[in-house]
Amino acid sequence: MLFYRDYGGFTGGHLKVWDYFNHVKFSHSYAPFIYFTPQSSWEQNNPWLNLDKTFLLSEPLVNPDLIFMEGLDWHFLDEHYKNNSHIPIINLIQHVRHAYPDNPRYSFLKYRAIRICVSSEIKTYLEETHQVNGELFVIPCGLDLSELPQPLDWEQKDCDILICALKEPILGQQLKKELEKAEKKVELLTAQLSRAEYLQKLNSAKMTVFLPNQQEGEGFYLPALEGMALGTLVICPDCIGNRSFCLSWYNCIRPEYRVESLLNAIQQALQYPRSKIREILTQAKQTANEHNLLKERQAFLEIIDNIRQIW
Repeated sequence: MLFYRDYGGFTGGHLKVWDYFNHVKFSHSYAPFIYFTPQSSWEQNNPWLNLDKTFLLSEPLVNPDLIFMEGLDWHFLDEHYKNNSHIPIINLIQHVRHAYPDNPRYSFLKYRAIRICVSSEIKTYLEETHQVNGELFVIPCGLDLSELPQPLDWEQKDCDILICALKEPILGQQLKKELEKAEKKVELLTAQLSRAEYLQKLNSAKMTVFLPNQQEGEGFYLPALEGMALGTLVICPDCIGNRSFCLSWYNCIRPEYRVESLLNAIQQALQYPRSKIREILTQAKQTANEHNLLKERQAFLEIIDNIRQIW
């Protein structure tokens, strides 16, 4: 199976393609090979950094058995594969923006592919475009729980509120300023850390406010699930793709995406009795366990085992 990557730096999207690459490695039917663009970065966070070099290609395979696409990978695909390819093409769709007519990804929907959506919300958005050529499947994002640190007990967590604002730094600053008036220990993240450092920050926080992309929304939003797995009380506003697993007042708090709503949710959470917090954290942990990588792998391998019938 041929994979493509234009790796400019670590993102959740790259991490999920890495997961799918490993799903193929695990299968008995196919072996994954990957072509990186010449400008791709090989910094420390690149998941493929220590991969056996036999899986790396200097040029894309001419006649692979299967092709795996994601994001803007269609730009690198040879033109003769784009129209009625005899080689099955699997297209992982990780964002609702594929359904936005002004987004470059929208134009790819006309190409025949077996599309795997990481949330049911994405599938709904794509269906409403009436542009999709090929089958649509939903495989919810799975989380690799084995790569997470051991969750700290509540009493060991030394940060009252962590604000993850890489995508909304101005809003993050605004929230931090308001919350510090209440004399809480608040930490703000607006720059990317190493994967290990980032996960440790989540693990050390009693409460984490996640600020996903407000303008475009998100396709799933894995960081909220990571927070649930690490026992931080998750506050994550509605961003479309998190609706199926961020269940407000059950396993997290999912306010409207407005400053006032976020501040109200935080203030409410700060006044929660410890028993209520424990209940939410228990249910959050259960949600994270249900979204495990094994389930994702089994669902994907079932598709590629039946690829010829589907194509």
